[in-house]
Amino acid sequence: MSPSNSILLTGATGYVGGTVLDHLLKSKVPSIKNLSFDLLVRTQAAADKLRSVLGDCVNPILWPGGLGDTDSIIKIASNYDLVINVGSGFVPSGSQAFVSGLAQRAASNPSGPTPWLLNIAGCTNLGDKPLTQTSHPDREFDDADGNAVYEWLRCADEREPYPQRTAEVGVLTAAEATDGAVHAVSLNTPLIFGAGTGLFNRQGIIIPTLMRYVVTHGYGFKLNETANFDWVHVEDLADLYVLLVKTILEREDRGVGYIPSNKNGIIFPAVARVLQTEIMQHCLDSAFDAGVLPRENTPKNKEIRLVGLKEIADEITFGLMDMAEQGWAGNKAQKGTVARKLLGWSPTRLEEAWRNDFVDELEALRDGKRGVTMESCIGRK
Repeated sequence: MSPSNSILLTGATGYVGGTVLDHLLKSKVPSIKNLSFDLLVRTQAAADKLRSVLGDCVNPILWPGGLGDTDSIIKIASNYDLVINVGSGFVPSGSQAFVSGLAQRAASNPSGPTPWLLNIAGCTNLGDKPLTQTSHPDREFDDADGNAVYEWLRCADEREPYPQRTAEVGVLTAAEATDGAVHAVSLNTPLIFGAGTGLFNRQGIIIPTLMRYVVTHGYGFKLNETANFDWVHVEDLADLYVLLVKTILEREDRGVGYIPSNKNGIIFPAVARVLQTEIMQHCLDSAFDAGVLPRENTPKNKEIRLVGLKEIADEITFGLMDMAEQGWAGNKAQKGTVARKLLGWSPTRLEEAWRNDFVDELEALRDGKRGVTMESCIGRK
């Protein structure tokens, strides 16, 4: 197939991207099942494995410069009408380059389909800084008013730039500036859990990180009492991407005016909410139940200790204090309205899957299957 008949996807070797690709390839939706997918990958080895396993359904494109190679991104994206960027959300220039490429596509093909970018972001963009600034424990963001969320993100990033938030705001702002030539939507994801279904990385980051901390130290940590996360299973998240693609391809308006986009274009794939202390308690329960804890020189009872911000930043977020505070102390409650109301999204991996994941993650950690770091997750390595 030519690029104009394909979807361009980044992140095929990653946790979310691999699962999204898998769900798209397995979709029985008529508008999707015969599509091909062009995949931006960093290495020849990854390209070879994708071709070997998935065959003609995919066309890997070598992309050694990654999101830092904006010229290549613009050139490649200009061949497509739909780009799914589920690689790292922490590289603002790379994410915005997809919009530039799609704008070139729109200009060169004015009678063609309206180009769309489906971009990934994350809930730490919404986190407050309750340890060093004002705490907002009762604040909840609702994607039913995407413009209000966008304006909050924009103003917050003007005050204190944060790479993932800069990328999210930058994509939506750049698409808005095309005056309708390009439409972009940001899936601002909560904590993502569960086993992925891609060919490469199948692990999440938050629960494995906290489980590793608990097993290493023998106790859990907290920075305050109010830090929270919403959560979604990675396969339910992938199902939402499939629904978005289906809607864009099948509606006569290509979803324009129906799917919120640009300055209104924020969707929260949020299923349920939990305190970080509750996540830590689940980790401790799993470790104690399995006999992994207690060990010699670790607490004999389940403890969640109050620790310092710098200690957690140094150990978990490679020294980045803002990421540590917004993530591990921040209040970032998300109310997801749009996906259910407009797209009929109905997550099926609920409380039982959530609780079982702690048992699965402990087993994976014990078996030496959890080598992915926070650095690799956000594209720093």
